[in-house]
Amino acid sequence: MEPAIDQRIKQAQRKGLGVYLLSGTLTLIVLLVFALWLFFVKAYSVVVGPTDAQQTATLSLTEGFAWVGERNIYTLGGDIGVAISAKTFQTANVSISSQSPSTIMIELLPMPATIEASVSAPDQKYADVAANTQWFINGSLVFVGAQLSHQVPPGEYQLEVQHAFYKASQLNLSLARAQVQTVKAELSVVEGQIAIDSKPQGASLSIDGQPIGKTPLVYSGTGGEYAVRLEHPMYQTLTETIAISERYLRPSRAYQLAPKQGEIIVSLKPSGGVLLIDNIEYQAGKHSLDSTQSHTIRYGKPGFSQFEQTFNLTIGEPKTFDIRLNPEFSQVSIRSNVPASVQINGSPIGQAPVSKKLPSVKHSLSLSYPGYRSVKTEFTAKRNQATELNINLLTEFDARRAEGRPLYANQIGIKLLPFTPSAFTMGSAANEPGRRRNEHEVEVDFSRSIWVSEKEITQGQFAAFTKEKVQNANLPITGISWLQAAEFCNWLSEQEGLPVFYQFSNGRYLGVNESSRGYRLPSEAEWEWLAKKSKRASSTIYVWGNQSNIRDNTENLADKSMQSKQLIFLSDYEDKHDSVAEVGAYAADRNGLYDLAGNVSEWVHDKYTNSLPDTSKTHTNYLGAARGDSWVIKGANFETGRIRDTRAAYREFSSSGKATVGFRIARYHN
Repeated sequence: MEPAIDQRIKQAQRKGLGVYLLSGTLTLIVLLVFALWLFFVKAYSVVVGPTDAQQTATLSLTEGFAWVGERNIYTLGGDIGVAISAKTFQTANVSISSQSPSTIMIELLPMPATIEASVSAPDQKYADVAANTQWFINGSLVFVGAQLSHQVPPGEYQLEVQHAFYKASQLNLSLARAQVQTVKAELSVVEGQIAIDSKPQGASLSIDGQPIGKTPLVYSGTGGEYAVRLEHPMYQTLTETIAISERYLRPSRAYQLAPKQGEIIVSLKPSGGVLLIDNIEYQAGKHSLDSTQSHTIRYGKPGFSQFEQTFNLTIGEPKTFDIRLNPEFSQVSIRSNVPASVQINGSPIGQAPVSKKLPSVKHSLSLSYPGYRSVKTEFTAKRNQATELNINLLTEFDARRAEGRPLYANQIGIKLLPFTPSAFTMGSAANEPGRRRNEHEVEVDFSRSIWVSEKEITQGQFAAFTKEKVQNANLPITGISWLQAAEFCNWLSEQEGLPVFYQFSNGRYLGVNESSRGYRLPSEAEWEWLAKKSKRASSTIYVWGNQSNIRDNTENLADKSMQSKQLIFLSDYEDKHDSVAEVGAYAADRNGLYDLAGNVSEWVHDKYTNSLPDTSKTHTNYLGAARGDSWVIKGANFETGRIRDTRAAYREFSSSGKATVGFRIARYHN
C-alpha cells in the first residue's frame, strides 16, 4: 500500500495534466476561431451621409445572417439586407453581397414635410366653396378640394389658394424635415356687375328668383353664379346662369328674344304642289310660326290656280287653312306638214291638224308618219290662253342630211367617225430617228370638222360601185389607182345627193370643189393629225406612241413569219398574219380607227412633189401641192419590215395602184 503522500503526489500530477489538457484545448479553439475569423469572416464598413444624419444613424439586419455593429457589418458569406435609419431621415434598405465593396456609402434622404391646409370663406352662400378650391404650390396645381394634405421636400414654398368666386390667397412657408405645417387659408369676396340688355328692351328681369327690373340694367353682386330670367308678354321666356368671378368681374349679355309661337294647320287639295310660307317650303299639316309679325302663305301646282294670303297669328288660337285649287285649261291646236298621228302624254288624240283642251301644265308631244322621222318634244299649255303648235316632219333622208350624218355609206357598211382637227406640225423634226428628206415640217390648222371612215374600204364596199364579184368582201380593196379611189368617193356622194368633191370631164381629172361636203380621200394633214396628234397631249412619232418597240398583234406588219417571203422583216414581232388581213382584225387605236398603221398603206388626197412647201406660214385646211405627177401614200402595210417606216410622218408616192395600197374615205362635216 502506497504511503498517503505518494497518493497525493500522483493525484496532483493527474490534476495538473488535466489542467494542461483543458488549457491546450481552449487555446486550440481560440486559434481555430481566430483562423476562421481571418480566413472566412467578411467585414463591411458603412459611411452614412449627410452630416446631419450621422449622429442618429443606426444599422439593423433585415435579411440573412450577420453581426451588425454601430457602423460595421460582419458576415460569413451569403447575401444580407441591412436597414440604415436616422432621425428625420428616410430609412434606406441596402442589399450586400460578395460583390459589394468593403466600404458602403449611403446618402439618406430627408423625410418630407407635410402641409395640412383647410380653407374658409366669409360668405358660405355657395356649397362648392371648399369642394372647388384649387391649391397651388410654387405655381403648380397640386389639389382640388376642401382639405389639402401634401408632402414636399424641406425648403421654401409659396402656397396659393384659388376659387373662381373669391380673391386668391397666398402664404409663404419654410418647411423643415418631417415637419407638419398646419395652415388655415382665408378667401375674400370679389365684387362685380352683370350688365343685361335685350331686343326688344323692356323685358322683366329676375335674378335668383327675385324681380330686379326691366332691361337694360346693371346688377351688382359678389362672386358666384346667378340664375337670370327674362320675360316678355310677346316673346319666349329666356333663362341662363351667369357667373361673377375674379376672372370675369363684369359679364354682359345682349339677348335676342325669340317671339312666342302661334300655330297654323294647313290642308291641301290637290296634293303634290309647292306650299310656301314666307318663301320657305312646307308640307301640309301643323306648323309653328312667330306671333309678332305677319306671314304670307302661297300654294301652287301646275295646271291649277294659285292661292296666296297674308295673315297674323294670335297666341293660343291656331289658324286653319283649307286650301282648294281650281284646275286651269288651255285649248291646244297642233298642225303638221303631213297628216301625222298625234300623241299627248302617250295617248293618241288623232291626226294633225287636231285641237284639244288640256290642263295648263307641261305635256309630252309625239308626231309620227310613215317615211318620216318621228318628232318628240315637250310644251307647256298657256294658262287660260290658246296654244298653237306647228311641227314640221322631215323624211329620214332629209333628217339625216340636216344632221350632217352619212346615209348610203351606212347601208354598205361604212361607219364614219366625227373629228375636229386642231393645229399641229405635220412632217418630222430634223432629229427624229429614221427621218427622210421628203418629210417636210409644215404648220397646218383646220377650220372645218370632218367625218373619217373607221376602217379601210373593203372589196365588198368597192364592188357596190364596180358591180364586180369578189371572193372575200371583208379584205381591203387594193391594186386600184388614186383616180379609181376618187371616182368611188364621187359615186358615194351621188348616192347621198351630195355635190361631188372631185371634178372630172370625160374621164379626165380637173381638180376639186373645196366647198363640197362630198366624200373624198383624207388629206395628208388630216391623216397625219389622226395618226399622231388626235387625243394626245403632244404629237407622237408612231400611232401607238413614241416607243420604237411595238407589242405583238398591234398591227399587220411584216413579222417573223415573212422571213421566207422577203429579206427585210421584224424579227422580234408577231401578228399572226403573213399577208393582208380582213379590215378591223386588230384592235382600234385611241381614235377608234382600225389599221391606220398597218395592213395596207392608204392613198391620201395630196399630190406628191419634190418641191419644198411654203414653210413661212400656217396652212389652213391644207390639201397639199397644187401640181404633181403622182399621189401621196401614208401608213405601213403587211410587207413593212422596218419600224422606221411605220412612223406617222413617213410618206411614199405612186402614180398607179399597188397590191399593198388601199384607202379610207373622209368628208367635211360642215
